Amino acid sequence: MKNNQLSIGQMAELNHTTLATLRLYDENGLLKPVNVAPTNGYRIYDVLQSTAFHIIQYNKELNLSLKEIKEVLDRSDFDFLSATYQRKLVDLDKELKEILWKKTEIEKILLWMDYFRHLPPAGTFTMEYIPKSYVYAKPAARDYFQEDFGSVVYDLSHMEGALRQKGVRGINPYDAFLTMKLDDFEAGHYRTGQLGVNLPKEAAAKLHAEVWPSSMSACVYLDDFTQAADYLDQLRAYCEKQHCTPTGDVTCQIIGVIDKQDFRKTSEILRLQVPVKPGENPHH
Repeated sequence: MKNNQLSIGQMAELNHTTLATLRLYDENGLLKPVNVAPTNGYRIYDVLQSTAFHIIQYNKELNLSLKEIKEVLDRSDFDFLSATYQRKLVDLDKELKEILWKKTEIEKILLWMDYFRHLPPAGTFTMEYIPKSYVYAKPAARDYFQEDFGSVVYDLSHMEGALRQKGVRGINPYDAFLTMKLDDFEAGHYRTGQLGVNLPKEAAAKLHAEVWPSSMSACVYLDDFTQAADYLDQLRAYCEKQHCTPTGDVTCQIIGVIDKQDFRKTSEILRLQVPVKPGENPHH
């Protein structure tokens, strides 16, 4: 080095960068050499320009584009610099919100996968705690219990598409359900009341969603929607056997819609559930 002067190679080595990067910055007007030899075109830098180089690199790490950095350098105006960083801060807040949303959704999927892989086999009856949920539901367009599962998927797809157009995200096929009035269940008249989806909490207020309280519910798992009527009969008998009284509408909760052996195929996994009030055991 002589008189603080560096060749482009020395400048690159000193600042742990490449010749291509320095040439790019020169061509785009961000960091021009102090001199270019007229005979051979060699670029000569002042060692003090290393500070300017690191400022450029630092701003790149802050996600400013080379165009934005050049504009800041060209203007050399603190008000403009402040406005640029304020705008970038707004952009980063949006990106952070999006990243956190994706992280939350992936965590939810992982929890669902663990649950799905450990589901009891079809025909299993249980008493389960069902947590509070936020739901969006509409009166059923048809009696799904008299049709096949394709009718459910068709109308759910329409509902989910409409919700996405309203800006609601995070809705999955395993967040959907059908309902049946308690009176119909007790009378053995199996008619669909509502079709709906469980909502993320943040979307509930926007859509004026219903809040379903937590409950202890009698449940049965099934993997064939066409057998729902038979399982509803058995669920009613199970409640009697357990000496518990149904207290609310029946829900046919969709747990999964993928085949465990081939993810390209669909295979409904469902849970029929009805909130119950435990009764006294007559043998006690």
